[in-house]
Amino acid sequence: MFPPLKRRLINQYARDAFVRRQLSLIPAGSLILDAGSGTQPYRPDCGHLSYRAQDFGGYTTDDKKMLGCEGAGGKEGFRYGKLDYVGDIWAIDEKDATFDAILCSEVLEHIPYPIDALKEVARLLKPGGTLILTAPSNCLRHMDPYFFYSGFSDRWFERFLPELGFDIGILEPVGDYYSWMAVELNRTSDSHSFLAKMILAPAFFYYAFKRKTKRSVDTLCTGYHVVARKRAG
Repeated sequence: MFPPLKRRLINQYARDAFVRRQLSLIPAGSLILDAGSGTQPYRPDCGHLSYRAQDFGGYTTDDKKMLGCEGAGGKEGFRYGKLDYVGDIWAIDEKDATFDAILCSEVLEHIPYPIDALKEVARLLKPGGTLILTAPSNCLRHMDPYFFYSGFSDRWFERFLPELGFDIGILEPVGDYYSWMAVELNRTSDSHSFLAKMILAPAFFYYAFKRKTKRSVDTLCTGYHVVARKRAG
């Protein structure tokens, strides 16, 4: 995929910008937990914060692989960053109301108990603390065998975050049906012959440059970006 189109279509670029922006708004010196931190891509953006990382640390490489994808671990295997807490995200060995902020990015689809994970996040956050959360709403299998859900809708966040004591400040979709179609057409062409590329190219460019609309977002988006605050009391 051409680099300008890749930046336009792949939601990782929008996600990185969102997370880094939100991290920059957290007051200096705050204690932050990166829950499900994996390779810790946002650790460099937490230089003004006191950073702690958690993960179960057990993934190596995909057992079942997507078309056109080696898997998150690649041939070398997945490389975790330095972990302060090793274990399940829904049972972190730390006392209540420890953290000023918690980051949980692209994690919920990989754990069997996402609601329990949010309960644990609520327990660990101080009143008034910030949760920065990203999750897919529509994704293909990845990081198998630790792949339990293909995504979460805006209605899921609207239902469970307030129930667990959070006020939602930001709940924004990323991507839409047209960009999803373009990405999957590109995946198909990359996984097949030159002839397939030629056949699929017109449809790819049609969707790649199709203007996003409210209906195209409501039909299918690729993920959600969330900022929520734990209610006092």
